[in-house]
Amino acid sequence: MSDRLGIFLLSCPDAEELSACLAARWGTRLGTIRRLSAPPSDEEMAEHCRRHGLDALLLVSDGPPSLPPGYAAPTWRAPDGTRLPLHGCPLPPLPTGTALDRQHAAHCRRSELYAPPDASPAPAPTLEQTREAARQARHDCLHMAVARLLAQQSVTLQSAPSRSLRLLILGGGWTGLAAARAAADCGLSVLLVEKSDALGGAARFLPQELPCAAPWDEAVPLRLDERIRAVLDHPSVEVVCGVRLAALTGQPGDFLATLSDGSRHACGSVLLATGWQPSGTPVLPEPAGHPAVLTAWEFIRQFRTGRITASHILFLTDTLALEQQALERATEAERPALQRRLRQLGASHAVNSLGMLSLARAVAERSPELRPASTLLFRHMTLPGLLERYYRKAQAHPALRLARGEALAVTTEDAGVRVRFRQPGLGGGDGIAELTADLLVLPERMAPAGEDAMLPLSDGDQVARLPDCGRFDGYAASNFICFPYEIRRTGIAAAGCAREPQPLESCEEDAQGAVLTLLRDMRAAAHGVAPHPRSGDGDCPRFDLARCTRCNRCVEECPFGALEVDAEGLPRHYPGRCRRCGACFGACPERVVSLAGHNMRMGQDMLDAVSLPPPDASPRPLALVLACENDALPALRTAQASQGAHPAVRIMGVRCLGSVNMQWLVDALTGHYDGVLLLGCADGEDAQCHFGTGSALCRQRLCNLADTLRERGLDARRVRLEPTARDDAAVLPERIDNFLESLAALGPNPFTRD
Repeated sequence: MSDRLGIFLLSCPDAEELSACLAARWGTRLGTIRRLSAPPSDEEMAEHCRRHGLDALLLVSDGPPSLPPGYAAPTWRAPDGTRLPLHGCPLPPLPTGTALDRQHAAHCRRSELYAPPDASPAPAPTLEQTREAARQARHDCLHMAVARLLAQQSVTLQSAPSRSLRLLILGGGWTGLAAARAAADCGLSVLLVEKSDALGGAARFLPQELPCAAPWDEAVPLRLDERIRAVLDHPSVEVVCGVRLAALTGQPGDFLATLSDGSRHACGSVLLATGWQPSGTPVLPEPAGHPAVLTAWEFIRQFRTGRITASHILFLTDTLALEQQALERATEAERPALQRRLRQLGASHAVNSLGMLSLARAVAERSPELRPASTLLFRHMTLPGLLERYYRKAQAHPALRLARGEALAVTTEDAGVRVRFRQPGLGGGDGIAELTADLLVLPERMAPAGEDAMLPLSDGDQVARLPDCGRFDGYAASNFICFPYEIRRTGIAAAGCAREPQPLESCEEDAQGAVLTLLRDMRAAAHGVAPHPRSGDGDCPRFDLARCTRCNRCVEECPFGALEVDAEGLPRHYPGRCRRCGACFGACPERVVSLAGHNMRMGQDMLDAVSLPPPDASPRPLALVLACENDALPALRTAQASQGAHPAVRIMGVRCLGSVNMQWLVDALTGHYDGVLLLGCADGEDAQCHFGTGSALCRQRLCNLADTLRERGLDARRVRLEPTARDDAAVLPERIDNFLESLAALGPNPFTRD
């Protein structure tokens, strides 16, 4: 906990007023207050701290403060290696011009709304009163920042014990080979594990010429054998074939992998490159199993061995209408599995577009006559980027016919297959047409290989699958839209078709990106800090196990599996897996969990740091806004930059809505505030939470909190959760006004102290 705090006021026009306000409120707890026109350098701050005996720093500015390079929330590393608590506090700008007029109009409306119904109309606040209210909001923002920093505790880094930099790659296909080569070139030691007896994976059965490199308009040799030989000959790569991963224990930098042959290997991170598996039976109502109907994978195997003798082949890239027929005929028990297969087929559309076009063109290349040997029927053709050149080149091939339409029905005949399809007309109307062929090739469902047991994560007697695999139809994906390789298990990443269906060139790029992600995770574990989104944060949760009731809510709600139950029923923490989201702090009902930069006392001090309005002030609601620091808080700061400080709200930034302990809300509603507005990432199907499930956890806790509020005589409508994106700055003032109006309709908070 900080004893002497140093404050730098950067380009603040009211620096003298702020200095007087700080000195009057905090007194001797403040070491120094300096006014600067530019951010100080690392050397200047270090010298200032040494001369005045400071143990914490606060950078205050009108806009986002320029934090020093050594800053990693919530600490700053000085040039001599020492770490000090440091916090940046951007103040809402002083109200001037149009922003002041806008605030005045809103202030007048809120004052009128909040007046008691039986009271005489109160005079509207003057422009000076509005200015004073906005100035007080600016001062309270500064006081809350000081309270946060004074309550911050020292941070102790907890690095992984062994700090291994060896990478375990599961899968020796195209993606695994690319990852092994990229990791070895980065200086990592690699263990490549392949379940079959040979490397290459599905790429061994693909046509050996595909459009997977420049110039992108022609098929080029895959040179798979050269890739395999380069990996086998690399001195930093160890290859083990014919085995599987049996168990995985530990954390980033300190994993222990047990293979099916009984061998054990220490590694620092794990890359899932297990690839995909063919679907087998097509998802169609009738023609499945007919010799004239093949899936793309079956066709490839027969085509490579010369068993395809049909003179005219029809390729379908989209079977949406046919799939819908199969779904309508399915029973209730069959529908969930069928819907999952259809979603996997939809996810494979981009790969099927390129794959079917490549197969149709390969068949056309073998035609001795200048007549259509293959027809490609597509509803939508998805070929991103430069692959459009390949599509354009295929259109000019004399033995390949491209037709656009939606297949409606497939009938099998002795001589072949007949497809009835809807064809868009040039004038806007649709027509019905038919195509006949000797052989029909259906698109492939690229299901992830081993989706029923993606990775055996075990600690002691517990075995668990990767989070979110069920939510994403078996793919090793997550809701980290901005971080594509993350699977909510730090130090374990996915690449290639195990993550999502994608062509070969995308798999190779995926492998390189995943290797860099895992290298970052291993280095972060070695230094005892967290990777994104709190990059460099060494603030690990602390557990007062003497007061733990063994409810294990923290274990159940941890988004990253950083907590597990030990033999005594107590939570066991793995710092290498921890992302410092604070979800365990928000989950604990007994306040057993605390973090140096996010603890119960800090929240209570920040809630109490606001100044109460004078008795003669016009009545108005005072709302607390808890804003997620990833999206909602930047959006609020953007809104404040254009519209000034909101005179009726006090903003408190939190790591994530999942890190909000419900006791904070109870303290706020039984203290100074009339309501609490929580702003954070969206949850549900379109979840955008940077910590996976933080917003969903908060929403569930609010449902449980409603009973507690009712027992205390408070309306649960005084607490509201609003999904907020980073680009919602323009609509945030209206959302805040709507919330304040709802508080006005509820009347004053009976617990508000005078």
